[in-house]
Amino acid sequence: MYKKWSLLLLCCLFYMAMGSFGAASAKESNTARSAENLLPPLEEMKAEAKTGDLEGANLSFSAYKQLLLQKKNDIREDSPEALSSIQTATASLSLSLLNGEDDQLLQDIEILTATIEQYSNGSLQTDPNKIEKTNLAAYIALLKETRKSLENGDIAKAQVQVGDLTQQWLGVEGDVVSQSQSVYNDSEKNLVLLADYVKNRATIDKAVHILDKMAVNLEPLQKDSYGMWDAAFIPIREGVEALLVIGALLTVTKKSKVPNGKRWVWGGTLVGVIASIAIGFVVTYFLSAIAFGKNNFLLNGWSGVIAAAMLLYVSYWLHRNTYVKQWNQYIKGKTESALGSGKMLSFAFLAFLAILREGMETVIFLIGMVNRMEMSTFITGILTGFGILVIIGFIMLKLGASLPLKPFFLVSSIVVFYLCLKFLGSGIHSLQLAGLLDSTVNESLPTIAFLGVYPSWYSTLPQVIVVAAAIAIVGKKYIHKQSTEKRTGGSYS
Repeated sequence: MYKKWSLLLLCCLFYMAMGSFGAASAKESNTARSAENLLPPLEEMKAEAKTGDLEGANLSFSAYKQLLLQKKNDIREDSPEALSSIQTATASLSLSLLNGEDDQLLQDIEILTATIEQYSNGSLQTDPNKIEKTNLAAYIALLKETRKSLENGDIAKAQVQVGDLTQQWLGVEGDVVSQSQSVYNDSEKNLVLLADYVKNRATIDKAVHILDKMAVNLEPLQKDSYGMWDAAFIPIREGVEALLVIGALLTVTKKSKVPNGKRWVWGGTLVGVIASIAIGFVVTYFLSAIAFGKNNFLLNGWSGVIAAAMLLYVSYWLHRNTYVKQWNQYIKGKTESALGSGKMLSFAFLAFLAILREGMETVIFLIGMVNRMEMSTFITGILTGFGILVIIGFIMLKLGASLPLKPFFLVSSIVVFYLCLKFLGSGIHSLQLAGLLDSTVNESLPTIAFLGVYPSWYSTLPQVIVVAAAIAIVGKKYIHKQSTEKRTGGSYS
């Protein structure tokens, strides 16, 4: 009797659960389908915009916003990501209506309409965790589909597809960077160019050209499996720049004779390594490379910009103490606590940022290839890569420590300034990929990947300002040195 009632109770609970699930699913389905009610005001707005009736377009847009306000909470409950996409498209439309830009207005109406239609029929890709694993073959197919949309004049659809290309890039970039650094750099630059070119009908031909170029560059890189050196190359490539930062900081603390100075730098480095491993674990078991992608762009961008600001200061500080006499006066005039507290804390934080920035890239790249090779080969490759990285780091530290004071500060200030420029440019470029900054480009600007220079004033102008400031500082110091030597009749060094 007990078993009979227990079985009956379990059945009831099962049907109740299934009923709740069905009700929730029905609600989600009804919410998405009901979003179609947002479309009629947009159709009216489009017709009015075509005839130049901006007053009527404003009224239709107000009717649309009123409907969106009524459905906003339901859409948020169903899919916060979908609501975010709709609101972003709505904001762009509102801006073009306010500015009275006829062509842009029609284009933004099409984009918003396409976004709502895709959400309504369930084809809007809003949850990165639900996106299937992307490989190069699928990515190249999406490039060709986007090209076809542009050829058919469906710019709204192409813009959505370009967004998908940016999002899904995180699932394939590990495949690319392990085989061709130049193709990887070109692809990241081209994604920003694409986002800008598909905004304007006048530059559609350029967008088509870029899509063709990306497909041609990526097609030879398609392969189903990887070897040990593919995995080994990732930590080597990503770790060298971090080593340059850490090596310079460690050598500075050694030459400064700061007690426990190395511990601060190594402490920041260790925290960065632990944070990278922890995030790698979370991404591996709870997210996907694509799900983590946009956040990685943001993290990479902000860490790059912050690290660049700190590296600029370190480069200036190194340059300022290039001359032996000044350095000795500096050390003599500083107390142990003054040199060992605030500056050491900033050194530790800079080491942490350098490791975290490169660590996030390493995580994404390795996740992209982990399922396409034997686990033993994968682990051997990683250990080999880190082993080589340790050897490179040891050589860097020995060389830096053996350099005389003046050449060390001179070389270090140049290296740190180079990293400052690169982190600044690539950091802003990542913020553009994340959509936080506008992707507007300028074709007259060059692309210099190893310096982090991209054809956009958003990233290039800050670099130009930094270079101009550096030239002014170096020039001022040189003039001061010459005048001092003339007055004293001796050497300034």
